[in-house]
Amino acid sequence: MQQVLIVRDKKYEQHLEGVPHLESPKRIKAMNAVLQDPSLEGRLQFVEAREAAYEELAWVHTVEYIDRVAQSAGKRLTSFDFDTQATEKSYDVARLCVGGVFSLLDEIRKGRGKRGFACIRPPGHHAEPDRAMGFCLFNNIALAAEYLKRVHSVRRIMIVDIDLHHGNGTQKAFYLRNDVLFVSMHHFPSYPGTGNLGEVGSGRGEGYTVNIPLSKGQGDADFARLIYFVVNPLAQAYQPEIILVSCGFDLYLYDRLGTMRVTPDGYGLITFFLLAVAEKVCDGRIAFVMEGGYSLRGIRECGLRLMQELCEESHVDPKSIDRVLGSSPAKIGAVAKMREIHKKYWSVFR
Repeated sequence: MQQVLIVRDKKYEQHLEGVPHLESPKRIKAMNAVLQDPSLEGRLQFVEAREAAYEELAWVHTVEYIDRVAQSAGKRLTSFDFDTQATEKSYDVARLCVGGVFSLLDEIRKGRGKRGFACIRPPGHHAEPDRAMGFCLFNNIALAAEYLKRVHSVRRIMIVDIDLHHGNGTQKAFYLRNDVLFVSMHHFPSYPGTGNLGEVGSGRGEGYTVNIPLSKGQGDADFARLIYFVVNPLAQAYQPEIILVSCGFDLYLYDRLGTMRVTPDGYGLITFFLLAVAEKVCDGRIAFVMEGGYSLRGIRECGLRLMQELCEESHVDPKSIDRVLGSSPAKIGAVAKMREIHKKYWSVFR
């Protein structure tokens, strides 16, 4: 059994240090505590993070925007919008986030492991090419996809966003392209208000953005069904060489910003089905990148179930798997609408 590759760094706690904020250093401390759990002992291989270079950030972000974030360095507090701030060391920490994901992907591409988790902050999927948004400074996962393409010559990448909120920045980065398939399942119309069914991509990218806007109150089996009935057939049709997961823990039923009802066992179930897809289409290569989640208990409990699945220390009830396999996508209204829209692009939905 290969060990699970992990990126973590004490410096990730330095962003917004000493500033009251929902996106607190306590979040990364909670996930780091998960990595010390006895059930994971001997199953993790830690990867050293590096800082992303300025030129690498410019693969997704404008130089004007990068400079604006860089100018926050050394300043006690810089606000980019109502939600998104930086402190003295945030610019360097955000570069270390991006570079940490790069380091993780290097190890996967070298064959030192197939599965990885980037235990990083600040999150990234709301960051657009020219603006900070939703606690995010640089778009970690969009930059990860660019890194795979430019450095490792990966031709097809699938990004699956399981954060409560729509990854508007990731969508914007690839909306006109067909070399990255972006699939997002999220509460709608929550922040940031994007991610409706009709947002399908444009030009060469038409059909390569797949949004599943959900009403509040969806639970464990609902999200597992989305992986099985939507992500799975899309992945088989697209045949990505690797799957990247924007992993928010804010689907948790007691999350402070949450509207969903996913339990820690549900995170194990979701992870089970994502791993099954990766095994089927890309020889198991999959990397989870930490995004949102604002309950420390939720991060600890959901994070542990996710990590146990990655480490093949499963706590998933086989009956819950059988219930998903024996159910129907019609259980979730948005799926039928999504299939109707996307059947012109993907024969698996006809």
